[in-house]
Amino acid sequence: MPEPTRQTAGPVWARNDRRPRRRTLTRGAIVQAAVDIADRDGLDAVSIRSVAAALEVRPMSLYGHVSSKEDLLDLMFDQVAGECLLGDELPPRWRSALEAIARRTRDQGMAHPWTIEVQVDRIPLGPNTLRVLDEWMRALAPLALDDQAAWSIATAVNDYTVGYVIRLTAQRRAVPSDPAAAGEWTSSVNSYLTERAESGDYPHIVPLLRQGFAAQTDNFEDGLSYLLDRFEQLHAG
Repeated sequence: MPEPTRQTAGPVWARNDRRPRRRTLTRGAIVQAAVDIADRDGLDAVSIRSVAAALEVRPMSLYGHVSSKEDLLDLMFDQVAGECLLGDELPPRWRSALEAIARRTRDQGMAHPWTIEVQVDRIPLGPNTLRVLDEWMRALAPLALDDQAAWSIATAVNDYTVGYVIRLTAQRRAVPSDPAAAGEWTSSVNSYLTERAESGDYPHIVPLLRQGFAAQTDNFEDGLSYLLDRFEQLHAG
């Protein structure tokens, strides 16, 4: 039986629709339970019913705090976004600050890979998300750029970081969790890649194919340096 759909006007952030019905149940507890489910079982496992079961309450009791699953997804994303904030720990130098933010964004993305799926279908606008964007721009303030130039740099570094998380997450999901099955899967894929290397059809990636699946070293820092080196040439010289 499908979950009830409630008609709402505007995003959850623009409404004041919390109607607490139980002192023991809070919006924060609901969101945390949903985040825990998504971290453990993936985004598809999150529903009003699964969250209610985790909290040992009736599903309808959640609607006094969260109007719909769509609102719940927004709230989940924004809670995790708050974990990316550096606050007073933000380095004063713009480059060091961007490096710190990018690393934190990467780490949180790898810890909560479902956040990528949320961003595909939704536009995050929550208060923590806006604080993250504000921190990106604060990191670039020492360069005294106009808003558009600073925003272009911030989005370029963020897009690079999110792309890295997507790639690494996909690789992790591809490999079975069972060690024995993972060994068989990797062996099969490596045999296939070796055959492709010997075919002569892919002359420019032969060394990579022969190294095998996921054998390349982690290149996040190298890619980040390429970006920041270019920004430094353009704006900090």
